[in-house]
Amino acid sequence: MMTKTIEIFEDNYRILSELASENDTFDDVIIFLISYYEEFSDNQAKCYNDEIDNFESGNLDNVTKLTLKDLEKRISKLENS
Repeated sequence: MMTKTIEIFEDNYRILSELASENDTFDDVIIFLISYYEEFSDNQAKCYNDEIDNFESGNLDNVTKLTLKDLEKRISKLENS
């Protein structure tokens, strides 16, 4: 296996360390983060970004109060679509 050395700021090192489980390497954490962000299709990403833009501009038309359980259901539904 070939390895590379990269430079990161101490804050980023700390964050990566906090994301890692006891037996995880930084490579494990980076692979997890990459796979997490690659799971969204372009259409899903556009939808999320559009909603974030609406929210940040004060448009709360699609904003509703959710319980954590409701949010988990919605996330699961999006991940499976």
